[in-house]
Amino acid sequence: MDYDFTVTNTGDTALNNITVSDPLLVAPNGSITGSPIADLAPGTSVTITGSLTLTQADIDRGFVNNQATATGTTDDGDDVSDVSDDDSNLEDDTTTTPLPQDNSIAIIKEGTFNDANADGFAQVGETIDYDFTVTNTGDTALNNITVSDPLLVAPNGSITGSPIADLAPGASVTITGSLTLTQADIDRGFVNNQATATGTTDDGDDVSDVSDDDSNLEDDTTTTPLPQDNSIAIIKEGTFNDANRDGFAQVGETIDYDFTEPIPETRRSTTSR
Repeated sequence: MDYDFTVTNTGDTALNNITVSDPLLVAPNGSITGSPIADLAPGTSVTITGSLTLTQADIDRGFVNNQATATGTTDDGDDVSDVSDDDSNLEDDTTTTPLPQDNSIAIIKEGTFNDANADGFAQVGETIDYDFTVTNTGDTALNNITVSDPLLVAPNGSITGSPIADLAPGASVTITGSLTLTQADIDRGFVNNQATATGTTDDGDDVSDVSDDDSNLEDDTTTTPLPQDNSIAIIKEGTFNDANRDGFAQVGETIDYDFTEPIPETRRSTTSR
């Protein structure tokens, strides 16, 4: 940040050795060039410059404000001083320089199916593990970053590691979640949804992002496929009915059949022939 200091001799006597001091513009982040000014005749002005290297605290605040002091000495050895104003020689207002902020956050959600019994298929009670990578993609610090996911709530889901206390610009943190599969998940053959990350700036402003599956720049749903075992079985059993009990089969006598379908449940039906 560059500063201009315009120093004016507003009196009617010459001033010498005019110094400009600024508590903000000292090493290692600040400096003033052109001070001291050798002399100033009545009614004359000189402009000198200063420079400030911004810190993260400045950016988080969103502005820089302070005041400088000009001090000159008369030929009689008397000192005269003034505290700076931002636009007038008649006032003493603080100079405030606003800093445009980029408050932003991003979240990536990745899911991994856990085949607990290693049979290659998803069953009720098996799980999906989720990784949520939250990144401060802006230039201001973020605090109290929460990750919420409508899927990962009790009794079948949970998130571990939220809230995150703080994230500096450019920093990332990965937290985890877990989902216990239901029959509806397995029937569908996949689980997909999105999470939301929300952080708060030092100014109290909230910033949020909806998760993507692999990028900080997009907001695509995370889809985790579930391998299915689609199969069915049937058992057919036949029983001859000896209607006249003579021990032999005759025209018109019957056979009863039982059909058993054990997956997903057993149902029995009987026909006669």
